[in-house]
Amino acid sequence: MRNTDWDDKRLQQAILGSTSDRNNALHHIFTDLSWKSMSIKYVRSKGGNEQDGEDAFQEAIILFDRNIRQNRFKGESSLQTYFFAIVKWYWWGQFRKKRPQEELTLQKEEYVEGPDAQLISQEKKYYLREALKQLGSRCQQVLELYQLHYSMQEIANTLKLSSAEMAKKEAYSCRKKLKTFFAKHPNWKNLVK
Repeated sequence: MRNTDWDDKRLQQAILGSTSDRNNALHHIFTDLSWKSMSIKYVRSKGGNEQDGEDAFQEAIILFDRNIRQNRFKGESSLQTYFFAIVKWYWWGQFRKKRPQEELTLQKEEYVEGPDAQLISQEKKYYLREALKQLGSRCQQVLELYQLHYSMQEIANTLKLSSAEMAKKEAYSCRKKLKTFFAKHPNWKNLVK
């Protein structure tokens, strides 16, 4: 296949195909600058350096290949979006090992805000972190992984649970505890809205 022939369907078929097709598909991903630069840019924006970005990109290729071959990709996004999610998950795990727990928050991608909006946003994050602390470190960790769209199997692996079903039960229990906490403390809920 020529490089111009790589669309998601053919890329996935090649990874699932013969060793030669698989190697060609992975070579395409490895040499496609948009996949690599997107990975490095993300890691650098989240506290890493160029080498961290390279490492995340290479590790993501391995995980991406394995996930495709194990039919974990459900086709709910493009392959590049799925790959980028793997980069994010991988970097979050690496970042977590390098940085203190208090630097992690349940947050969406940041965008530039005015000083007053940033102050309000910081206060909301503070109150949300404080609310999560009331649930305990285990629930805090489960909800952070859940917010980052980890699969239940990945949550189970990270938390050393016996199965994805156990992770699902724990995530449900923690979400329920958070809802109960907010129901009992409506002032807290208003602070993080």
